[in-house]
Amino acid sequence: MSDWILLGAPLDSAGAGEGEERAPAALRAAGIGEAVGAAQDLGDVTGLLRPAERDPGTGVIAYEAVLAASLLLRETVAGVLHAGSRPLVLGGDCTLLPGVLAGCRVAGHAIGLWMVDGHPDAMDGATSPTGEAADMDFAIALGRGPARLVELAQPVAAAPLLDAERAVVLGLRPYGADPGNDDDLALMPSAVWWRDAPAILAAGPRAVGEQAAARLAGAPAWLHLDLDVLDASVMPAVSYPQPDGLTWEALEELLAPLAAAPELIGVSVSDLQADADPDGAFARRVAELLGRVLPSRPPRP
Repeated sequence: MSDWILLGAPLDSAGAGEGEERAPAALRAAGIGEAVGAAQDLGDVTGLLRPAERDPGTGVIAYEAVLAASLLLRETVAGVLHAGSRPLVLGGDCTLLPGVLAGCRVAGHAIGLWMVDGHPDAMDGATSPTGEAADMDFAIALGRGPARLVELAQPVAAAPLLDAERAVVLGLRPYGADPGNDDDLALMPSAVWWRDAPAILAAGPRAVGEQAAARLAGAPAWLHLDLDVLDASVMPAVSYPQPDGLTWEALEELLAPLAAAPELIGVSVSDLQADADPDGAFARRVAELLGRVLPSRPPRP
């Protein structure tokens, strides 16, 4: 029996009821549970993010709902890990990341992170032009953001949720892609090891994946996949499609060493814009990809 346990986090950080909210259902309909041989599906464990208004204190849209969803994710992820299984979290958008990492910390893991993403998500309530928590998830994980989100793992574990030296970010768009991207990249801590998409393609995706796996060897790690790491020409069904990304084939090569690493204790996937995928073709491609790369095996103790 597989150790993968599905759970949904139908979060749209714009608070506008957009297609990310329907992504967990779309991925289930596309057969992701069968593709990875999931032992169980816990259903959607969070509510939706409302209202679509920026909180005046934090600058975050639907801040109280974001906090509530993060706490539910923390408890559910921790429970799955305590039971000896591995969570596969179906987003929604990247708002899920702090709650997931807090769950790992509450379960006793000083977690590392492989973040495969087209954007750094390193802004905060003051620097984000949108107020969407998905602009800020990586910053929150590293300790910069609203106190109640930064301290999600307390009192079990101290902030931050993630040490920058245990963070690997892969697939970002390069400097010069657009001014907003450059502003976001400028906020990336120097201790984070990152490679942009053109550099990954130039060096060879599997080789970069092997380097990334080696950097987090020896201690538990989480894999987060934001589908906007893919080039807009091959994956338009995301919230912010961009050029200069990866192909599906390159993404699979990059993920393979990470998914096979003995350190891997859980996975999250985000940013399928289900409304832009009416026939489910892209959802099926995601399910097939994860079915090929995610092995069924016991998690690391």
